[in-house]
Amino acid sequence: MAEALTNQAHEYLYRKIISCEYLPGQELNEKQLLEETSFGRTPLREALLMLQRENLIDIFPRKGMRISPFTEKKINDLYQTRKLIEPTVCRKYISFYSKSRLLSFMEQFERADGGPDYDEFQIDTSFHSYLVEVTGNDILIDLYHSVMLQQMRLANYAAKYDTSNRVGNLAQHRAIIDALLRENEKDVHDMIILHINHSLVKSLKMIDSEK
Repeated sequence: MAEALTNQAHEYLYRKIISCEYLPGQELNEKQLLEETSFGRTPLREALLMLQRENLIDIFPRKGMRISPFTEKKINDLYQTRKLIEPTVCRKYISFYSKSRLLSFMEQFERADGGPDYDEFQIDTSFHSYLVEVTGNDILIDLYHSVMLQQMRLANYAAKYDTSNRVGNLAQHRAIIDALLRENEKDVHDMIILHINHSLVKSLKMIDSEK
């Protein structure tokens, strides 16, 4: 029962954070969260510790908590990590990708186009995570899952400030999937770098506008 409540509390807070209903840098108050969620103090605290391990919140003993903020350095680090990992993996494992799975992702992207931001970004997270999952390397997969969690939160945050944030995403995903289906290493590398840089520029503009 206690574990189930902890998982429910984690899922509730996780969704609020990833969707940016709780904004980056926003302070959290345990008393207010207890009133808002009614999960109970112990499940709530355990859920908060889980979110801290996922780098979604910062906890300062005897001082308080906040949603982990985005900084220019954090954004650059995030995209640099993606550019170091994703293109390299895709080129090395290009024959490992399931053609039917890739086509399924393409259908999902097309259905999500024009729909809620959160839905598209969930598909985006699943797709880019899949590109690394084919390695079968558990350490790398866990690392990239953490990276893509932050990426999804950042995408939702940027979308709140710019309604055109998703422009170009569908065409770029089509190009990446097409290159993977053709098993063209150079095109896969180039399309992924283009896609990541496109997102990086939008994210940095959003952070710059907040200064």
